[in-house]
Amino acid sequence: MQSEGALVIEPGAQVIELACPECGEVFQRVTAYVYRDGDAHAVYNATCHHHDGDEARIDATFSRTWGYEGDDHVTFGCRVRPVTGGHKPLRRLVTGDGAYDEAPTFGRKLTQEEALTHPLIDDFWALIDHILVKDPVVRDHVYGPVAAS
Repeated sequence: MQSEGALVIEPGAQVIELACPECGEVFQRVTAYVYRDGDAHAVYNATCHHHDGDEARIDATFSRTWGYEGDDHVTFGCRVRPVTGGHKPLRRLVTGDGAYDEAPTFGRKLTQEEALTHPLIDDFWALIDHILVKDPVVRDHVYGPVAAS
């Protein structure tokens, strides 16, 4: 995969509300598929908590085959938070899908060190940039509802 081509988030993303096990506050989780030039490209989970400065946790899984067993699946993770007075949010790599149970669909969950040198790292950052602009739940959570206008 390479980071060229038009990305499109599939309409009808799943948005659910959950109670945070740490603070009890309700937060939203978005799960959506992304296509590049009409082909399956990635699936992501974005968790939008209201503690830690309205931080969003975004995990994205990439695959060449999309088989259920996940033999070729790799999952990246990052935390995104707004920066006071800044235009771009702070993004930090973390272990992919660290908040979820082990499941074959996630494949190999990359650590920060593994992600930094993985051939798909540019695809991951391009996807994160796309989500921050095109996913209304994540965009409004990180930038605030004014960003949507």
